[in-house]
Amino acid sequence: MGLLNGLQGKRALVSGASRGIGRAVALGLADAGADVVGVARSGDALATLGREVEARGPAFLGIELDIAAVDRIPAAVERAWDWQGGIDVLVNAAGAIVRTAPLDVTPAEWDEVFDVNVKGTYFLTQAVGARMLAAGEGSIVTITSLAGEVVTKAAVSYQASKAALIQLMRALSVHWAPSVRVNAVAPGYIRTDLNAVWLDQEANRDYVIGKTPLKRVGTPEDVVGAVVFLASPASAYITGQNVRVDGGWSVQ
Repeated sequence: MGLLNGLQGKRALVSGASRGIGRAVALGLADAGADVVGVARSGDALATLGREVEARGPAFLGIELDIAAVDRIPAAVERAWDWQGGIDVLVNAAGAIVRTAPLDVTPAEWDEVFDVNVKGTYFLTQAVGARMLAAGEGSIVTITSLAGEVVTKAAVSYQASKAALIQLMRALSVHWAPSVRVNAVAPGYIRTDLNAVWLDQEANRDYVIGKTPLKRVGTPEDVVGAVVFLASPASAYITGQNVRVDGGWSVQ
């Protein structure tokens, strides 16, 4: 089996799997041969995703879970692990954003963003990572953001949460080496349900395209290749990296 087919028969858990980048990644992992556990808040959306995954050949398990409810994470991970006897790949794609000007951010809004983007992601990673470490192998890929390293027009709470995730994943890559690899993918502006209304404003769209050498807004599918690569044996000597998928924004 070639390196690029290295996910055949593997088992992957994807948070935020019902829409946007998470959904595209779940389908991309299925295309690469992995069975998929989709974690999201919407059971109906998971059911639709499940049919699409199974139409590609791999098996699918949907788990309704808001990862901000961290007390529910251990049971969800136990169910996911027991389903096919393990998890080889974890992709953290769940995310939240609240678009409030810096002087107007409330403690509740701050917590809403950090409870999903940082706290929930960390404790999901902790629960899966502990089992991967016991099994002696695994690959974890977290969706961060260009906005975690470069100042953009994203909400300040969102930028701060993504910066925290980048450092969190770097730290875990050292703590959990050599058996578990931990990497991140940092998209630039990708059109999803979270930002479609914002991007549909001409001034915002012009801002993004003007900053992007490839001269377009990204799609969720643009992110899939980097995630699948980092999940697979093709990246066996890569850990602790935050791979930017930003159309060239960050090199200017």
